[in-house]
Amino acid sequence: MELGLGVRIRIGGGRRLRFGAEFRNFDYYYTNYYNNNNNWYFMSNTYKKQHKQQHWRSSSNSSSHVDKVKDSRQHSSSVSALSSTSTGIQDHIPIPIPPIADQAEESMQAEDKHAIRIRRRPPTGPPVHYVGPFQFRLHTPDHANPRNILEQILWDKDSQLTLMKERQPLAVLQRLLPGAPPVRDFVQALKDSYHTTGMPALIAELKKASPSKGLLRPNFDPVSIAQAYQKNGAACLSVLTDEKYFQGSFENLHAIRSAGIKCPLLCKEFIIDAWQIYYARSKGADAILLIAAVLPDVDIKYMIKICNMLGLAALVEVHDELEMDRVLAIDGVNLIGINNRNLETFEVDIFNTKRLLEGGRGRIITQRDILVVGESGLFTPEDITFVQNSGVQAVLVGESLIKQEDLGKAIAGLFGKEISVRT
Repeated sequence: MELGLGVRIRIGGGRRLRFGAEFRNFDYYYTNYYNNNNNWYFMSNTYKKQHKQQHWRSSSNSSSHVDKVKDSRQHSSSVSALSSTSTGIQDHIPIPIPPIADQAEESMQAEDKHAIRIRRRPPTGPPVHYVGPFQFRLHTPDHANPRNILEQILWDKDSQLTLMKERQPLAVLQRLLPGAPPVRDFVQALKDSYHTTGMPALIAELKKASPSKGLLRPNFDPVSIAQAYQKNGAACLSVLTDEKYFQGSFENLHAIRSAGIKCPLLCKEFIIDAWQIYYARSKGADAILLIAAVLPDVDIKYMIKICNMLGLAALVEVHDELEMDRVLAIDGVNLIGINNRNLETFEVDIFNTKRLLEGGRGRIITQRDILVVGESGLFTPEDITFVQNSGVQAVLVGESLIKQEDLGKAIAGLFGKEISVRT
């Protein structure tokens, strides 16, 4: 039903409802979504009559039901990599509410205090909203346009993943894992370097280009760069694998690992699907990046479980206090990256690290022995000292190193001295 300004009310599986006589009978059109086997079915009239009063009580607090279905849908998508088993319809069925489309899910998340900030795929229609049992669409002019470069990257990534998963299904990747090189301890390598040098451990990044700065290193040989980083004190390496915007590749990751580089490798990818974690592991990754601005809490939780199952470390990246609080509420997080780049303006402020590590957050991190990595805006020894004094034990640095011809001098210049302890 249209309610002016493009507002349309739908009930259940998209059935339009006219006010009047049909309004009194709208409960006959409810449908329920069963997440385990993605099966639509209509409820029996008997069931509806038995639970009519319960439904009205529940629908008055519909936001909690939306959250439950939203979490259930996200849980199903995340753990699909772990199991493909489907079950039938259970005897005790939740009170029915209208189905939630992907774009509605993301729209509601944007308003929720635990929400992701970046839409992972373009919406297929105007955002869907709910009031009680009703579903309606609000027509906004820019809903289908990416709001920043990170959204554009993720939307393209979503399309790329569809093709990659068709070429190499998860079952194929799982058969490749026994032949993958053994996982190295990424977190322990950072701790060892920190305790040996007394300075933040270096995660040196191999980044050929970036969307904002363009080509950073024309003469880009990933193996020789990795060797130079390792020789001059890098504890771990970060390898960009996005092709379109960073001119990276998973083949670079595989080549570095195959060359005998001892530094553990972080797969620097925009992960939105569990399939990518398996793919990174098959190419020799020891750790992967999870971006809190992109992934809802439920996805972070289950992706961490997948990492634990595969032996990988998960660097969970945050940008602000809200994301830090979300991540600290998740069990199993032992490696947090603080990115000093603002997602809206893309300005860099290293004081962001200090803000996020002050007070209670810093105490929680210390109590849990979480290792914190400083990211973005680190160019001088003074920058390194500042973030170290703020509570950082490792730094991830790319641009200020990769643009310089002599990588050994670049690392020494960043830290104010040579940090290599390798012979």
